[in-house]
Amino acid sequence: MLRILVAVVTIFLISSETSARQVTIATWNLGWHMDIATAQRWIEACGKTYVEDAGIGRWVPSTDSNATQGWDVPNTFDIENWDTAVLPVCDVYAYRGVVRVNVDAYRKRQEQIANFISRSVPADIIAFQEVSGEQAVKEVLPGAGADYDLCGFSGYKVQRLVIAWKKSLGTKVSCNVEDGLSLPANPESKRPRPGLSLTLSIGGDTVRILDVHLKSSCVSPFDGGKLEGNGNNCKILQQQIDPIESWVERETSDGAKVVMLGDFNRNLWHELRDQSPVRTDGSAASGIRPSGVLSRSLLEEVFDGQPFTTDLRLVNEHCQTNEVGAVLCTLSEIRDLDTAESDLLASQNYLGCRNPVGLDHILIGPGIEATAPAEHTSIRRLGMTRQKDDGTDQVLAISDHCPLVVRLNL
Repeated sequence: MLRILVAVVTIFLISSETSARQVTIATWNLGWHMDIATAQRWIEACGKTYVEDAGIGRWVPSTDSNATQGWDVPNTFDIENWDTAVLPVCDVYAYRGVVRVNVDAYRKRQEQIANFISRSVPADIIAFQEVSGEQAVKEVLPGAGADYDLCGFSGYKVQRLVIAWKKSLGTKVSCNVEDGLSLPANPESKRPRPGLSLTLSIGGDTVRILDVHLKSSCVSPFDGGKLEGNGNNCKILQQQIDPIESWVERETSDGAKVVMLGDFNRNLWHELRDQSPVRTDGSAASGIRPSGVLSRSLLEEVFDGQPFTTDLRLVNEHCQTNEVGAVLCTLSEIRDLDTAESDLLASQNYLGCRNPVGLDHILIGPGIEATAPAEHTSIRRLGMTRQKDDGTDQVLAISDHCPLVVRLNL
């Protein structure tokens, strides 16, 4: 009898271990990243010369001897007919002075990203933001992406989304652009980016992933980023709440295991620590939001647990750095870091990325557990753009964000 009991327990333990499939997932904003062909067109366009036409308030092409290169135009969006659905702005790398990017430096940047992913981002699934398209991602994946499948889109603006996953992991069920997040009823100037939804079949489980890059410059309720405020950026982010909540309620209703991740451009930890009522009228986030009532917390409004499948949880985060950096990382979830603290955490001896914490997050739904905190992976010196005074020996930062990586049990 004892032998039978031991055998049953052993079988149960083995089946439990095999049923808890481990998957590593990452999110990384690659900072206006382009495939090499697009980068060459961009470099050519930024190298052309323009003059300001005061009559129309725009910069127009010119061969005049006093004309200004696109690299030096104060705002690329002011160049006549510049299409950000095709090319990024010219000052992507102008963090400390103008950088006139050359093709060799851009190829080197791609090589550095590929090496970094291969060495430091051991993920089965990677959700990218700010990429020009699938080709841009293929060029920086290990083995030029031969072992990966991709989900992406064209159109919209050049800051697009792509999700890559290892072919051996599972098969694609669907790949959909979530246009609602782009607020199509808004005028073009007030349309943010769409979302990207991927559904995979992994070992018999349906796993659904939403990759987002939400409206920027409404970061924290503790630092002028009140979601219910009058600022244009916060107003647009406020508008994105309803389509996000609609997606969550719709896409969790079939029992799929759901992950939402990306660049939220919002410090969700600060929302949790803000003691203000979630809504401006004080009503509960679990009920229907009355017309005209605004939300103060995207996190608590959307993931209210009604129904229970919408109860996505924010994965704890940790910084891959030294003890001082770890303290700053923890502090950043409690309050806004001051300039000196933020600069230190972003420096090359710490995380190395200009946007080190507070923007990128991973949320997981019922049936998924994180085995440890998500790791803000340090890129150190690779986050720096540098060159000699004459523009030679040019090195381009691989990103202004650090990848966020987590291992999950499905």
